[in-house]
Amino acid sequence: MTENNLVLRHIAFVGPKKETAQLTFSSGLNVIHGASETGKSFLVEAIDFMLGSSKQLRDIPERVGYETIFLGFEAGDGSEFTLERATAGGSFRCYEGLHKTRPRGEGVKTLGPKHNPTNQENISMFLLNKIGLDGKRIRKNARGETNSLSFRNLAHLCLITEGVIQKEGSPIETGQHISRTVEFSVFKLLLTGIDDSAVEPEEAQRTKRLSRTAKIEVIDDLILENKERLAGLIGDDDDENDLVEQMQRLNRSLEREKDALDESEDDYRAAASRRNAVRRKIENARERRAEISELLERFELLDSHYQSDLVRLEGIRESGVLVSALDAQICPLCGAAPDAQHLEGDCDGNVEAVIQAANAEFEKIRTLREELAETVAQLNAEVQEYDILAPKLGEQLEFAVGELQEISPDLRSQRAAYTELLNRRSAVESALRILSTISELEERRAELEALPETKSTQNEPVSDLSLSTLNSFSKVYEEILGNWNFPDSDRVYFDQPSRDFVISGKPRGARGKGMRALSYAAFTVSLLEFTKRNELAHPGFIVLDTPLLAYREPDGDDDDLTGTDVHQRFYENLYSISDRQVIILENVDPPNEIRKGGHCTFFSKNPHSGRYGFFPI
Repeated sequence: MTENNLVLRHIAFVGPKKETAQLTFSSGLNVIHGASETGKSFLVEAIDFMLGSSKQLRDIPERVGYETIFLGFEAGDGSEFTLERATAGGSFRCYEGLHKTRPRGEGVKTLGPKHNPTNQENISMFLLNKIGLDGKRIRKNARGETNSLSFRNLAHLCLITEGVIQKEGSPIETGQHISRTVEFSVFKLLLTGIDDSAVEPEEAQRTKRLSRTAKIEVIDDLILENKERLAGLIGDDDDENDLVEQMQRLNRSLEREKDALDESEDDYRAAASRRNAVRRKIENARERRAEISELLERFELLDSHYQSDLVRLEGIRESGVLVSALDAQICPLCGAAPDAQHLEGDCDGNVEAVIQAANAEFEKIRTLREELAETVAQLNAEVQEYDILAPKLGEQLEFAVGELQEISPDLRSQRAAYTELLNRRSAVESALRILSTISELEERRAELEALPETKSTQNEPVSDLSLSTLNSFSKVYEEILGNWNFPDSDRVYFDQPSRDFVISGKPRGARGKGMRALSYAAFTVSLLEFTKRNELAHPGFIVLDTPLLAYREPDGDDDDLTGTDVHQRFYENLYSISDRQVIILENVDPPNEIRKGGHCTFFSKNPHSGRYGFFPI
């Protein structure tokens, strides 16, 4: 391991009452693979955040409750240190050694989040010192003016997000036109180890009359355009003071209207609640009335059955009495003579027993019929209560609906008035912003007019990155593509106008997004390899998010690598790297031999199998 590099050792999110979300890294190849929406891309953003990015972390639900991030490093000299930063941003704390919680009794160094070349106590200068690039200067414009190198100038060359890896533009550049010179100077610094300290800038007053006149004309057009927009909003009468007063009045009016609107909204909700309550009562009463009607019909049928049973039993009882009055005869059932009959024993012909049973059943049914009559009376009473209550509920509903109808016009009017005030305030705010823009443009115009006229006697300095160096790098790039078995990678060269590479006669950015992602990854790996072979400074690690897009979402047949061995060769080549670090984040699983022998982490997105994602469930 050379001294001019860094290796990431772990990242950990910590919060009170939260299980630590952490991931460890090794030297060489690291693969984090698995399903989408498991935190892989967020992990790239978190590493970038811990390397000094001013962009706030995405507020995803999974990170709620986590307050602190720890990122552990190993430097090229073997020393270890840990950076701590709040998830909300701000300054860093630095500790010696590797830690996933804040250590006790350890020396701590506070590092500012912004680059400052005159003060070593900031994250940029601290990291640059670790890789031997502190104090370097890079050209910032064609006039040869230079700036101090910041670690953020290097981040886009070693940490590649999913959106960036698919882009059509040059991997040397971020796509910002104003930073093209800076980004090419950084690329030159990594390829040669030589910064732009020796570049002499042109005179600060180098401005031609034609250029100044053109700028003034552009500013005049912008001033006129903004004045026309201002006139369209507020006319020509109001000045800034009037607009400020209008804003104050509108804010006061909005506050009053908001209070009145809130009160009306409360009244409307209360009336609607009363109306809905009455509707529920009416519905419940109607349902109960229908239920009672059905029960009364059934009970009427049951009462008719009871009456029929009573008539039948009365007949049995009368028949038994008549039979008992007859002279004794031979039993028609058992054939016994009158003197041999045993009336006290069990016999189906025991008339007295039949009469007693009929009497008992008669009394039972009579009691049931009386109870049924009481139930029917109660239900009829309930029907009468409903008939009395129904008109009252109807009146209550009519009153509640009337309340709403009375409130609704006023509420609509208040809402319209409040919206109109909001629109007027928005227009005034826009007018104030336009006035501020006009004022700034007029100040800029005055500054341009005050500049002295000078003539340029120097030619614009050009980049001193030699073709031989570019060719040497292109050969490494070509070698990496060949190792991966990238289709049509016989000849790679650097195209000066586009500041991008041409692969087998076809511009890199003209291919499908899958091939662009893979060739972008190859460029990043080639830069890591070139600096290693030539013992040049480099952050020492690269992070690539979804470089194998051509296997998952190809643009077309020319962009589809399924069925090829590029996937296998890609991982085999990266697995051979041991003294610098490559971190791959992919949806596509690596080959089995890489999963067995490499440092691989699988996010299953299954709460019942393996590790769900970066954050614990």
